[in-house]
Amino acid sequence: MSHDWRNPERVVPWKPRQRFTVTALGRAAAERYQSAIRAAQQGASPRAALDQAKQEWADGLKLRSADGIVLEDLVAGHGSLAEMQETLDACGLTLRDARGTLDRLKAAQLIEPLEAADRV
Repeated sequence: MSHDWRNPERVVPWKPRQRFTVTALGRAAAERYQSAIRAAQQGASPRAALDQAKQEWADGLKLRSADGIVLEDLVAGHGSLAEMQETLDACGLTLRDARGTLDRLKAAQLIEPLEAADRV
């Protein structure tokens, strides 16, 4: 997809049933995310520490802090947006937001879309 200067937040229109797989880099990033979350929850001010930990994790990968939630769901085996719907609803993420997250995770080489032949 080419860059659209009129709409820099344009996202790939991933279909809800499009499946993704987590790469080795993605699994390592998810482990770092979990470690950061656990460490933040042990602090004196867990909420502030949690927000800071998520942001630091995201900054290192050129992601957004909420992207870790979608990555966790993918690691847990929810390979498509349709399978993540409950999580998306709980986090207040729209389908458009989630598609943007998938784009960022793919750009960071943390996930890869599965081709139709790979889904069998």
